[in-house]
Amino acid sequence: MRIWSVVLVGVVGLVYTQAACADDATVVIKDRQTESAMVIKEPGDYLLQRVNLSNLHDSAALTLSGQINSVTLENCQLGGVLAGPRGKAVGLEAVGAVIGTLTATDSTFYDAENQLVSLRDGSFGTVTFLHCTFKTSNAFLKRIYGDNPWRTEAPVAEFYNIDRLELLDNDYSNTTIVIHPSVKTVVFRGDISHLQVESPDTQVINLSPGEIPDNSTAGQYLAAAPNGNVPVAIVNQRDKFALLQNDRQERR
Repeated sequence: MRIWSVVLVGVVGLVYTQAACADDATVVIKDRQTESAMVIKEPGDYLLQRVNLSNLHDSAALTLSGQINSVTLENCQLGGVLAGPRGKAVGLEAVGAVIGTLTATDSTFYDAENQLVSLRDGSFGTVTFLHCTFKTSNAFLKRIYGDNPWRTEAPVAEFYNIDRLELLDNDYSNTTIVIHPSVKTVVFRGDISHLQVESPDTQVINLSPGEIPDNSTAGQYLAAAPNGNVPVAIVNQRDKFALLQNDRQERR
């Protein structure tokens, strides 16, 4: 596998050598700290290491678009985004994307006014977030509530059209993880208090601490509540989704 580096230019976009478009090449973007947004929209494999995109306005910090084989984020920080006339403020966003695998490890998605992560417009094979942080700081939350007195909810992370979503040992603060019915399987390890599954047809696998995810039926299965609340009933996969659901207030 050949590895090529790329250069960030302008407000949005990437420039890389023609050879980096080869099928067996990985485009590497590393050690970048900028207040410019980034768009990845060419076919290939991408590796982002220690990329910090912040202090943005009316945009997404990182946009994934078009057909992409794989995207890997390692020790990246995406956030600090406020909405403008277009009403856009996202940390990581997909726009018309078809992505085989998306993997983020030890990365932070923070303080984006609308969505910390929005994998909504596109389709995805396997998406993994490992040891990542999804957070809205108290100061940022106070600011966006002050700017919009009608607002009632914190920014979310939303996931759509995914074959397999893995959320493993992540930290969540002042946000909700929204799992759309189009997500087939969610593998979860760690805190589930921020998980909102919108359909009982989504298979949710709860792994024990230290248990390694795989494509088998290992782990415990959670019954998703039809009203989108955090799943609370652990059941065998052979059982139907009998709901043993208390409302969220009683669980606190």
